[in-house]
Amino acid sequence: MSEEMTIPQGNELAAIENTSAMNAENLMLNTKALNLISRVAGRYANSGMVPRDYINKPDNCFVACELAARMNVSPTLVMQNLYIVQGRPSWSGQACIALINGCGKFDHDLQFTFVGEPGTLTHGCFAHTHKDGHEIRSTTITMKMAADEGWSKKAGSKWLTMPEQMMMYRAAAFFARVYCPNVLMGFSTVDEAEDIAPAEKPKTRIEL
Repeated sequence: MSEEMTIPQGNELAAIENTSAMNAENLMLNTKALNLISRVAGRYANSGMVPRDYINKPDNCFVACELAARMNVSPTLVMQNLYIVQGRPSWSGQACIALINGCGKFDHDLQFTFVGEPGTLTHGCFAHTHKDGHEIRSTTITMKMAADEGWSKKAGSKWLTMPEQMMMYRAAAFFARVYCPNVLMGFSTVDEAEDIAPAEKPKTRIEL
């Protein structure tokens, strides 16, 4: 296997993590760290084992590697869970929940409670856990909210086919925005990005 196709070695990844951890606030001024991240990003871009958004796209890989360094996690983990939606980096719903559970700020993992009547606009869900013995919870996400916000009205919307899953993902995102916004590093979730994206305009029909 050629060097270009080699996934970065552990010591290179550790160097990125250690360098970034020591210089998290001034990384953009650290030429040595940026050059190392750029080199590692290039190797990831040449690999066929990364998701489609990163293959042959060293700039995307650079963002993922720099973000991984700040979060002190593997670039592969970031690439597997950070998608590009309408040009915006966005976390998967699973990653949002995993980041909340792994941040160490709460007494136990996130839990989800459903309310209302399934199949109606009252059906909803909220995310909750405890911090220092006190319960904290997200906004309750209901099907009425999804309808009012237009989330469930887009063609092919998953709110119509898997509403409970979508409610849990959105409740987790709302929870993170309030109680641990730093764990998402300022990015939205895939579902949020898709819901706020403008609807695709119908193509003009060409008469023959």
